[in-house]
Amino acid sequence: MSLIKNEKYKAAMHDSVELGRSIQRLLWSRSLDHGTFGFEFAISYLLFLRAERSLAAIRVLVRHGLNDDAMALVRVMVEKIITAEYILLVGMEPAMDFIQFLAFSEWCSYQELKDRTPSLAPSYTEQQLKKLEAAHDKAKIKVMPDGSSKNRYGRGHDWTELSLLKRAKKVDALLKERHLIAGTCFMFDASYKKSAEYLHSSFASIARSIERSGDKRKTPDGSGKVELDVDILIRDSGTRIGVDALKAANVAAFQMLAFLVDVLKHKKSRQWAMLFAAKKTRG
Repeated sequence: MSLIKNEKYKAAMHDSVELGRSIQRLLWSRSLDHGTFGFEFAISYLLFLRAERSLAAIRVLVRHGLNDDAMALVRVMVEKIITAEYILLVGMEPAMDFIQFLAFSEWCSYQELKDRTPSLAPSYTEQQLKKLEAAHDKAKIKVMPDGSSKNRYGRGHDWTELSLLKRAKKVDALLKERHLIAGTCFMFDASYKKSAEYLHSSFASIARSIERSGDKRKTPDGSGKVELDVDILIRDSGTRIGVDALKAANVAAFQMLAFLVDVLKHKKSRQWAMLFAAKKTRG
């Protein structure tokens, strides 16, 4: 069935466009008030902007039949949203961890390339290397309120030791303290988990392209093994994954919009979000 003729596709694509426009109106509004938030707002704001662009990219991929790639991008979009919400609500400390990780990781990446694939390692002067290492050493140490210091990045694999799910739980807890609707964990379960299968290329993401044909046959060598004939679908003409990607992205987009209108108290966008939710409930 053609995507254009698929009613579920049409509905999901329409919702995606409408959600994208509403998010743009909110984020691009000159009257957007960041209230009492400080520098952390700038970091979160940029991540929210990038998440909206991911939503647009998902639509483009689905329109061109690149459904697996669209589903993989849903995970990227959700991670941007959860990270943005976490930084905005927790404050300056995670914002600084997020920023400083660049200086920390640049030196680590250089050392790894130099050891493993020297031809790809950047050609730094001695002075540049000293500057890079000094920035790394400064970034990795966090000075605590009592004057003591600790390793900022633990094992050094990411800018925070908290998993994405733990960040989502923290966001929901902080929203509940403000007596606001907490939907970040719902977004994680509804959008992130399924899309992760496609980003990491697990078997779940390719199983639909393998079909069994014929009966099982025992191998003639008497080993007890069986032979199976399978058909491999080179081109996936189905629409389900594309529609699923749009729906998962729409869940994430609406959660982001709901978060922003509640936390930033944007009345016009709140009215639109309430009308959209009511329409989907009736539908």
